[in-house]
Amino acid sequence: MYSDSEVSRMSDQFEPEMKKFKWLLSQGFITPVEVSFYSNFYDIEMTSIVNFEGKEILAPLIIIARPSRFENIKTQLPQAEIADPYSKKFPLISLISIEKFVNSLVNLKIPYFFFTLFLHESYYNAPPQVHALLHTLLQLANSSNKYVIKYYNIKEEPMLVSGDLQKIICHFKKMLGDKDNSCHDSDWWKYNLWSKSTNNTAVDRKLIEKLALQSNISPICIHYIIYYNKNVCGLSAETVEKIKSQLSSS
Repeated sequence: MYSDSEVSRMSDQFEPEMKKFKWLLSQGFITPVEVSFYSNFYDIEMTSIVNFEGKEILAPLIIIARPSRFENIKTQLPQAEIADPYSKKFPLISLISIEKFVNSLVNLKIPYFFFTLFLHESYYNAPPQVHALLHTLLQLANSSNKYVIKYYNIKEEPMLVSGDLQKIICHFKKMLGDKDNSCHDSDWWKYNLWSKSTNNTAVDRKLIEKLALQSNISPICIHYIIYYNKNVCGLSAETVEKIKSQLSSS
């Protein structure tokens, strides 16, 4: 038998390998057979395989779909059940709306360490900001020690650093233990995923021009901060935070 201190040292020794394994798993490079083999060593719940939409998918499986399509999905997967985030009820195959999933994830209410996320076709026409938010949240989750999530049908879209959706990301970072995070997550739950404003481009362009003039910085630098959260111009951290603060209050 190993002592507690020896177990702790062994855990530290294998931490890099565990991180590599988690990344490979989340990216789909690990097969269901390998997950079963390594599940005990990597402390991953035993999984089963579900056939859905022509794919062999590892369960636990959470299907994000419009509630109006739940019954149709149940005809394909009779074992599927509607999740109840309030009681933390997430069956092995769960059906949930996109808003309830986001709220459950960022509040750490999903009781699985590993699970698969499937965006149903009923949300395929979701606007880019929906995919951007989901993709950003999933990257944060997979880089933490809280979740390993393999996902389907979620596109990588640039995430605006301004607006209500950024507050969700801020809140999730804080829930994951980011103590150095100085972002604002007040009223983060008051978001609108389905904004259909037709003049976002014009507004963003005017905002970029305004901030560029105020800060005496090239509009290209502002553009990359807004759309890609990247400081390509080598601005000081203080300047970047000032720009982000101006964006959130605009």
